[in-house]
Amino acid sequence: MEWLKWRRQRVCLRGTLSDWLTMLSGVPQGSVMGPILFLIFINDMDFSIKSHMLKFADDTELFRNITSMYDYNELQEDINNLMKWS
Repeated sequence: MEWLKWRRQRVCLRGTLSDWLTMLSGVPQGSVMGPILFLIFINDMDFSIKSHMLKFADDTELFRNITSMYDYNELQEDINNLMKWS
């Protein structure tokens, strides 16, 4: 996969450019394989989630109807599990 080797990137913040860094991982934006690799990457994101989760493209929504402290605690546990996953 020569197209993944020696890729470099830098950041521009308020007109100031960072130094170039060689990227050791990731998928180039706009690549043909990017969407499928992203789906494979997030495939297990909701395995430990008890609340409702909606995923579309690169957007994820986690929600639950809160009617008691139990619901609140379950949602917080799901948020904590997502943090661990990420």
